[in-house]
Amino acid sequence: MSEPAPLAAQRKWLGPKGGWIILGAMLLVWLAHLLFDQLVLGNLELTPNTLVLGGFAMTSAFIYTMAYRLRPDDGVTPLRLLLTFLVGGLVATELAFILEDVVIHLPVGSRANQEILTTSLAGIVEEACKLLVVIVAARGLKVRTARSGLFMGGAVGFGFAAFEDMRYAFESITGVPDHGRLLAVIQTTVGRDVIGPLEHPIMSALLAAALFAATRNGRFRITPIVIGVYLVISAVHGLIDTVPALINQSFARNGVPAIAFVLGFAAQVVFAIGLGVAWLIYTRHLKALSRSAEGTDPPVGAVAESLSNGSPPGV
Repeated sequence: MSEPAPLAAQRKWLGPKGGWIILGAMLLVWLAHLLFDQLVLGNLELTPNTLVLGGFAMTSAFIYTMAYRLRPDDGVTPLRLLLTFLVGGLVATELAFILEDVVIHLPVGSRANQEILTTSLAGIVEEACKLLVVIVAARGLKVRTARSGLFMGGAVGFGFAAFEDMRYAFESITGVPDHGRLLAVIQTTVGRDVIGPLEHPIMSALLAAALFAATRNGRFRITPIVIGVYLVISAVHGLIDTVPALINQSFARNGVPAIAFVLGFAAQVVFAIGLGVAWLIYTRHLKALSRSAEGTDPPVGAVAESLSNGSPPGV
């Protein structure tokens, strides 16, 4: 009697395309909820359901893909990744909000100067908060490599982006006429969800990877490389926030808001593409190191993996 053919490895959860399923389902429910509230019920305020669905649609899809791409040797369980995403993202957002509120009230002259100061220092404050949360979330984590740092930092970054997007969506209707609120919410939510995954998650993932790579004997070390990466990431983050604010001051307040919007969005896209390129270069570098050390060619970054197989990229 012949041996039965080995069964193909079973795919877990929703499969490699699960991120797209989650994204599509959440976006459909979000849009239906938003349209029903605005057009049928006439409720022009955003309900908690609308905020949560809008803020977490894209990030939830990415987190699923990241969890799906975890390997046993990463030392990061899906549960730890999920808690880091939800709890870590919330704590980092609240901590950054408190510290930035202190900066806002610094006596620096006009309101415009306060706005520029706050946005320029956002990178220093927010990246420090996210890195602190990553360190706390990594307690008890036995594997501390650059790859595991990418996952942990990316999870905090996605959580930060999701909670921040909820706040921006709520603020988008402030001072907007009733007839323009629906469009304002859609523009803010979709715009930030498209660009967001190439900003906060990548910046915090690269910074966490540098910190994890510097680990010796299970202890984090603040080396010159870690400090250098932190300063570069903080500077890029500050530019991402400051350039659109400067464009808004130059054009929107001079009666040409349309130009301000287009140029500000274009600047965001340029920064997002630059960070995406930096991510790909770094993951390819890790892949080359892994190949030369082990003689194998394992996947390194969940983003690079997903780009090759059609799944939503994970960090």
